[in-house]
Amino acid sequence: MKNGKIITHKQTNAASISVQDELYRIGLWHIESRLCNVEIFWCRLPQIKMYDALGFFMLGTTKLDKFFGYESGHIYIPAFVLSHVFSQKRGSLRDIIRHEYGHAFAYHYPELIIYSEKFEAVFGGNYYSDVPSEMEHEAYISLYAKTMPMEDFAETFMVFVRRNGIIPEKISNTKLKNKWVFIAKQIKKVS
Repeated sequence: MKNGKIITHKQTNAASISVQDELYRIGLWHIESRLCNVEIFWCRLPQIKMYDALGFFMLGTTKLDKFFGYESGHIYIPAFVLSHVFSQKRGSLRDIIRHEYGHAFAYHYPELIIYSEKFEAVFGGNYYSDVPSEMEHEAYISLYAKTMPMEDFAETFMVFVRRNGIIPEKISNTKLKNKWVFIAKQIKKVS
């Protein structure tokens, strides 16, 4: 995305279709996949409580959320990010959608991710923990992944989808490789 630009509905739709094609290639987009029920909505602004969100996945909704049209289990892409008032700085829109599909994968397959006995061992904490895990810097795919286990999962999932499941050669950290393998195994169970 060009910095300083507002995201359009057309751009959101095009990026969504592209990412759904990637999900198809790795085995997560098929007639029986729960991810096919995830809608991607373009919205003018993010929720006030997520004023800096480039995109967000609704885990649950309050009465106020429902009043404004938000529904649990879906992805929202705001046209304008409130915390970036003077300069809409974003990364790749497809990466944002890939990341949010990571949250959707966990939400729609909690038995494979959220309640998996191995998740905590691999990602260093409970999926919903807001405490960052204690791993060396190289065990994370990005700086944002260090913030909490659910973001670590979504960030790793994002790169997994972007790379069609092929682990980058530069990744040598055993813990990061274990995260990659965990995601691959859970995808295989769905595909």
